[in-house]
Amino acid sequence: MLDELESRKAGATEADAEAAPTLPGQSAPECVQRTVEEADGIDRPVEGLAAVVEQSTGATGPGSEQLAEAVHEVLARKPTDRLKPHKYLQQAVLSRMTPLQAWDASLFISVNKLPRNSYITRLMTGVSTVALHGAGWVAGSLLLAALDGRRGRRAAAEMIPALLVTNTLVERVIKTYFRRRRPFITLVQALVVGRKPGSWSFPSGHSATSFACASALASRYRRPRPVLYFLASLVGFSRVYLGHHYPLDVVSGATIGTGLSRLVVWGLRRYRRL
Repeated sequence: MLDELESRKAGATEADAEAAPTLPGQSAPECVQRTVEEADGIDRPVEGLAAVVEQSTGATGPGSEQLAEAVHEVLARKPTDRLKPHKYLQQAVLSRMTPLQAWDASLFISVNKLPRNSYITRLMTGVSTVALHGAGWVAGSLLLAALDGRRGRRAAAEMIPALLVTNTLVERVIKTYFRRRRPFITLVQALVVGRKPGSWSFPSGHSATSFACASALASRYRRPRPVLYFLASLVGFSRVYLGHHYPLDVVSGATIGTGLSRLVVWGLRRYRRL
């Protein structure tokens, strides 16, 4: 959310945020930290943080009153720990969510803050990149079609339509209906690796397409089924680890992708029998 305090305006996506103005001379986190560290009493950091909110969001910006109220409430509650504004703002945001949203956000924070190194980060980034719009799954299905004869061709002929239907419905219909903001827009200090997506968060498109592909392939290849679902789950985990999605986005995407895939595969097989 500190990124929001710096650049948030009427739009809710990252693409909108990039066009928003920042505080003159310094970023919102720097302003917050300096205001708190230089303050002699609790009133000054509270007022300073509230000012950051007002300057960044504007008097009529969405959520400005809520954020200002959160700053006052949480900092006033713990006057002896003034030097942790990020933590307090995060707690304030969570306290204003529904129980399910707060649980989802807390789980996101736990995964997003896991110890990491360059190897794991590169692995998660690579997994996520390969799975974008199901590209890696399509490559794998085409390889099966070339190497495994009739079964491979049928698997590819079922998986690709399932992927296309899932990707279209999730990206063009479901996401625009729910319009959930990404965690790096809503939460304080969400760690983001790679380019920030500009689309909505719910459900995870990567997870939906990966589980759609895994489900379609698993219907033809029963023995490697655990491996297929493990790979799809790894894609979903990478989306939370990289800071792009909430866990509930991933679970919902996996459920939607699996359901749509089974429906498409059932329809194709029924059509061939007619």
